[in-house]
Amino acid sequence: MIALTVLVPSIPVSYADRVIDVQTVADVNRQSLIVAISDLQDYPQIFPDNVKYVRMIDNKTNLVDMNAGVNGIYFDTQATYQQTPDGKYVIQVVSGDLKGTTMTTELNKTWGFDGKAGMGTKADISLDLKASGFLAWMLNFVPDNSLAGALQGGFGRFVDYAQKD
Repeated sequence: MIALTVLVPSIPVSYADRVIDVQTVADVNRQSLIVAISDLQDYPQIFPDNVKYVRMIDNKTNLVDMNAGVNGIYFDTQATYQQTPDGKYVIQVVSGDLKGTTMTTELNKTWGFDGKAGMGTKADISLDLKASGFLAWMLNFVPDNSLAGALQGGFGRFVDYAQKD
């Protein structure tokens, strides 16, 4: 009798762990950006192709449930958000294949593109990406510069949204 052995690559529990940092400047004031980033209920409008819904679960801990994805692949996850006393905005994923992922955004006033002091915003964004399961395997094929581009693109959507007000 002949036995046929099929080798299937296994996916480790924690496979992707990367840090992506992006620095950029926007021609919108800092407070307008904070309002845009803080309004999670508007994320489906800001990111119509990527966020189906965001629901507040707990106002005390700022826990939200959201359905988000890319290229038609959506997943449910929960995250907390907070603005720290030093002005950083922190989102931490607490469930799902991205559990442990943290994105920290620091916004500082700078010159506007028209030369007016304080009318622009310098953003330092740090994504500490942790992924497991199938998502970790998929992210293994995404280069860091593509992730950095996605962060810049996402920030650009916040800028566009903030400029509407």
